[in-house]
Formats: sequence, C-alpha cells, structure tokens
Amino acid sequence: MADQDMPVEEEHLDSIPWSSLVHQTRDRPWLVYVAAGAVVALVVGVLAARSLGAPVTAPVAETTPPPATIAAVPPASQPLSEADLRADLQPGEAGAEAAAMRAEWFVTDYFTRDGAGGRDAELAGALGRPIHTAASGATTYVEWARAWETVPEGDGRYRISVAYRSITAVEAVFERGLVRGVSVRVQVGAEGGTRVVDLPEPIQIPPAPLLIAPPAPELVSESISAAAMDAAASWGEPISVVEGALVGSEWKVLVEVADEHGTVWPMIISVENEEPGS
Repeated sequence: MADQDMPVEEEHLDSIPWSSLVHQTRDRPWLVYVAAGAVVALVVGVLAARSLGAPVTAPVAETTPPPATIAAVPPASQPLSEADLRADLQPGEAGAEAAAMRAEWFVTDYFTRDGAGGRDAELAGALGRPIHTAASGATTYVEWARAWETVPEGDGRYRISVAYRSITAVEAVFERGLVRGVSVRVQVGAEGGTRVVDLPEPIQIPPAPLLIAPPAPELVSESISAAAMDAAASWGEPISVVEGALVGSEWKVLVEVADEHGTVWPMIISVENEEPGS
C-alpha cells in the first residue's frame, strides 16, 4: 500500500504553483503605472511653476483690429445707386463749369461755316442725333464765344447763356458782325461728360448799366506825363500823352502807344497823384 502511495506524493511535489506565478506577473504593470504617473506629475508641476513666473503678455484678442475698424467700409467701395448717378451737380462745381465749356464749344462750331468736311458729324455727335442745317450761307467764323450765365434746371441739366461775335466774308472782305446772344441747354453726366440737349435759342444780351459821366479832362503836369509814359513803355512804344483827368487820388492819363507792328493804340494809364496842393 505504501508503494502505491508514493507516486501520488511525487505528483504533488512536482506540480507548478500557477496561481502564484499569475499574481507576480500582475503586480509588475502597476509599478510601471505608478512610476509613470509620478514622472507626469513632476513635469506638470515644473511647467506650472514656469507659467506662474513668466511675464504677462498682451491678450490675443487685443492684437485683432477693433470691430468698428473691421466693419468700416470706404464710401467709394459702395455701389452707386440710380439716384446717385442722376444726382444734380450744383452751380459752382465741376458740373456748371463743364456745361459752360460745352455751350461755348457748341456755339463756336455751330455758327462757323468754312466749307471744311465733318462739321455736321461733329454737331450731330454733340447732340447725339442728326442735325438740321441750312444748305446756303456765306463763309463765317466765330471770333469769340463766352458764357455769362449758368442756370441749373435739375437732374444735371443746365441752361447756358452765351454771347458771341462772328466774322463773315462779304465780297472777298471779312466783316465783323454784331455781338449776339443764344441760350444752350447742356446735360452733364455723373462722370462729367456733357451733351447738348437742343439747338441754340436766340436771347437778348443784358443792357449795360448806366455810369456816372467821367470828369472833364485837365492839363497834365510834366511829372504825371513822365510817369504815364514810363508805365506805358512796358506794353509798347509810348507816342504821346493826349489828356488826363484827376479821379479821386489818381490820374487817368490817355496815352497813345504803338505795338511792334507800328499800330497806335490809345490806352489809359493810372498814375498816383503825389503832387502837393492838388
């Protein structure tokens, strides 16, 4: 019986304690985790200490532009509405000046007939439509054209009063005509462009105002005559002193002056009266 029990005891002595081995393998990972946690805690503590001791920097929000600056948009970037495009240009601004320029230009071209080609095309371009012109007429040039009044009519339209004088060829001789007045309506665009609305309309030139009669001429002293001749020399060659008149504190001296072609022109020279007792 004893021999039969021996193998059983050997089997118990040679068996491996698996439970104890499993327990040991499980204990090692926990030690690693604890050590890693300690290292992480140390690093976090160092970083926290540095951040508390570091100088304070400006907040990120302050580096961005203020909301008002971001929201602001230059007026020029806004699209123009129809009302802006049709806005009236007030007198004295570029609109009135552009309208007067176009009116003088159109009057000069319209009342000039020199046989040169392209005249009707230029006038039609200014009007934006074909123009009615008379077939007959003498050779005529506009000597000058000047606008004296600009009246705004609203919506960028102006009525311009223009005075002009023309020179006409009559029997191989040019004759200067009378000064006439016409009214020209001009449309001014939002960008300053101009177009004539219609043909010129005849108008009356305003009459000249009444003036006080000038004083009677007097004898001019030698010193006043010499001063007048010296002043006239800046324009041409003084010829002679005709007469003079004392107006207030200065003399108005009538002097004849010749230009570079020898043509004599009567002109007025103002000379301050410095003579005692006068």
